[in-house]
Amino acid sequence: MLCALLIPVVTAERAVAEPPEAAHEDVEGHVVAFELGDVVVDIAGDRGAANGGLLELWRPLTLKHPVTGQMVSDRFLIGRLRLTQVRGALALAHPEGKLTQPAQPGDIVVFHHPVAAAARPLVSKPSASESETQSTELTPPATPNPLDVVKPDGSTAEAPTSPPAIDADTAEVSALFDRLRGAGVATRVLAYEGYVKRHPHGKYAVVLYEEAAQLRRLVAFDAGTQNERTSVLRNFEPPREARSHTPLQIALEVTNAPVGAVLHSRNAGEVAFRSTPMTRVGRGYFSASIEAERLNAPRLEYFIEGVDGQGQPMTVVASATEPQIVTVTDVPMPKPPARYPATFTVSTDYADWNNLKGNDVVWQTEGSVGMRFQDIGLRAARTGFGVYRGVGGSLAELDEQKLSGRRVGLTYGYLEGEYGLSHFISIIGRAVIGLEDDGVNGGAQALLRIGNDRETNLTVGGEVLGGIGLRGITELDLATFPRVPILFRTEVTNQPAGVGGAESPIDPVTGLPASKTVASDAGEVGARAIAQVGYRFLPDLVVAVRGSYQGRTITHAGPGFGGAVSYQW
Repeated sequence: MLCALLIPVVTAERAVAEPPEAAHEDVEGHVVAFELGDVVVDIAGDRGAANGGLLELWRPLTLKHPVTGQMVSDRFLIGRLRLTQVRGALALAHPEGKLTQPAQPGDIVVFHHPVAAAARPLVSKPSASESETQSTELTPPATPNPLDVVKPDGSTAEAPTSPPAIDADTAEVSALFDRLRGAGVATRVLAYEGYVKRHPHGKYAVVLYEEAAQLRRLVAFDAGTQNERTSVLRNFEPPREARSHTPLQIALEVTNAPVGAVLHSRNAGEVAFRSTPMTRVGRGYFSASIEAERLNAPRLEYFIEGVDGQGQPMTVVASATEPQIVTVTDVPMPKPPARYPATFTVSTDYADWNNLKGNDVVWQTEGSVGMRFQDIGLRAARTGFGVYRGVGGSLAELDEQKLSGRRVGLTYGYLEGEYGLSHFISIIGRAVIGLEDDGVNGGAQALLRIGNDRETNLTVGGEVLGGIGLRGITELDLATFPRVPILFRTEVTNQPAGVGGAESPIDPVTGLPASKTVASDAGEVGARAIAQVGYRFLPDLVVAVRGSYQGRTITHAGPGFGGAVSYQW
């Protein structure tokens, strides 16, 4: 197995790193933090440390040589620490005596870990006679080493050599193997998996995990060949699906009931299985729960083992190499029901174009109800009715010939839709159909809104009404003050009477028009300026008033007024 190959390699590294006569090995760690006056170090129980152990505290130092320009690194002993509370991965320590410098995170701590005598000699030392025989028969004459030290009597001594450094992973795995001497299979499996949990990206994590899996497979195979260590499922319905962040309960009934049972599970983000002892809930019945925080999409793997009266494992459900799989799906988040606000609006507007003479005026009233959906796509739909009444004609007929204005009117209904191309841009279209004195007539309106309708926005477009005329529209809605909505609007129009009227009937006797007292020509183009200010009495109720001024020439002009009420629910 891979671990069997790893053990001699690691042990050989240790043998090279220390002389055979050494009674300890150096385990290095670091100061990681300070907690309520204690020094926190990462040399703990998993690396062979115990309460009362003594650590050397070293300060690393790296400087740039002022002459050579090379970086020079070394470390200096600044004191010792005594371990006071040792846990699995971390330990607390106090200074032993006075430190030459205060400890700080990143300082190196060295623990001289005792090594069992049986573990030190990897190669037996030959006797004197054997040594002489081997040197005579097998060893060629030694050549002088230029690094050897020449003693005064002419003999030489070998130059001291520094052992190669051992990395932290190798040292920890070596210590782990020392602690597992004589341990059972189950203890080894848990120790290997514990290392993988602590160091998922360590140098030996993969090989130790594979070793643990192979040992579990061997145990399962051995259990399958011994009837007294085989547990037979009697009642078990494996879960196939689970919700994320929701505890998962697993229960089963077995015959040849084991003394205990253990549930091993891991989610997609874990390398090794996590073991959870199952609770006995009756003879042959066991149950365990997997914590909510470990249920993460997309899946969970698990298997169950039992333990008999002699402490031997037995297979119950699946195995480490072929675990059961539970599909984990994310819990759907509740969404509030869609709410589409509806709005009812009534507005009226009176405009006098000719100094209150009554021959060029408009009174228009509209009512509508609509619903607002979303920003992009169909944003809103509205429908309503309107009553348009006006009097008008050409400037020559009204101001020079002093004729009465021609009366026009349309009672209509309309359907309007707003389509959002984006949050910022939308298109508004309106279709109009109605009745006038001569029959059915219609019209249309098209607008482009720049800006969202719930924010400050600008609307531009035009309108045509049959028998009444044309109108160009520019409107600015200000949402600067939430309780005081403000609107500015300009219009360029030939309404009312923007279309020429029917010719006057001809007198059959004189051959002249029967009536020359009413204007019949089309109205001329004029401009309007409108300002409207509203007040939000309630969050859904707005009342507004408006004033306007319109004219076709400097002398043919007049004031206007109006108002609106809007309610939303």
